[in-house]
Amino acid sequence: MSESSSFKSSTLAPVQRQTLEFLRNFIADKGYAPTLKDIADHIGVKSLSTAHFHLERLEDKGFINRGSDGFIELVNSPKPEFGPTAVPLVGVIAAGMPIEAIENTTMIEIPSSMITGRGEVYCLEVSGDSMIDAHICDGDVIVVRKQETADDGNIVVAVLEDRTATLKRYRRLKNGKVMLIPANPTLSPITLDKVSIRGLLIGVIREIH
Repeated sequence: MSESSSFKSSTLAPVQRQTLEFLRNFIADKGYAPTLKDIADHIGVKSLSTAHFHLERLEDKGFINRGSDGFIELVNSPKPEFGPTAVPLVGVIAAGMPIEAIENTTMIEIPSSMITGRGEVYCLEVSGDSMIDAHICDGDVIVVRKQETADDGNIVVAVLEDRTATLKRYRRLKNGKVMLIPANPTLSPITLDKVSIRGLLIGVIREIH
């Protein structure tokens, strides 16, 4: 499994795209920029310094200009032209309790080594820490090869009968049931009659702050 230490400089981490979209909508609606608390509340963090960090990243990458008095100006930069290694980032996947996945679609560039030419590839943002011992952390972006089958030991995107999705290690039991196993000793496996496999993990992308 491959891992990249950072995103390409022209791309944004999912939470930074969320922050930028919030800024655009807020300024269009109100005529002025939101406060750090507004931004922190919207992206679901308690620390104002975290919101400030994401604003700095947006400024560094040329999406906004900031003044010392809190003024924020959006920069009408052209949308990046994606190359042949751009794949869809289609939503959030739980590496914890199952949550709904495949919410929105945008594009993200991934290392060419993760595109093997064998099937469709897409990305999901990870929420939760149940796969932490497999070096998959909250906030990581995983690269997934779309397929409907898996071998024992594969880490898969699995959709359950209630249409929620989760990221776990797959195991087929002798009684025909399926066990989805977390990589976190504090959590228990999930045993199910059946699951729908939506893809196989082939890589992890992490932005180093």
